[in-house]
Amino acid sequence: MKASVEWLKEYSDIDVDTVKLGDILTMTGSKVEEIIEKGKDIKNVVVGKILEIKTHPNADKLVVTKVDVGTEKIQIVTGAKNIKENDIVPIAKDGAELPGGKKIVKSPLRGVDSCGMMCSCRRTWIRY
Repeated sequence: MKASVEWLKEYSDIDVDTVKLGDILTMTGSKVEEIIEKGKDIKNVVVGKILEIKTHPNADKLVVTKVDVGTEKIQIVTGAKNIKENDIVPIAKDGAELPGGKKIVKSPLRGVDSCGMMCSCRRTWIRY
């Protein structure tokens, strides 16, 4: 069975890191087989607010967005269909590193500069 740390926190006050939590659960008789920590290999990903969405001038399935990432407003070209203005989304900025060694760099998509990438969210899981 997998249980997310976020789910466990809904039922208990947890103020230790996931490795220590795994040790505590094991000592209570709930064997923890593995701890899967997502995000350790993620760098330069921030929270952004979508300010504007416009159609891409050279592509039917892409849109050009303006996103406020706190310190600056950046342009991101995306094919995401599930976004709207004022959404709060994770943004991998230029220079970001993602799992699997993927690096995000500023580059043009169909002739329009994109200064990053919108990301989806995942949870941290403990399997026991």
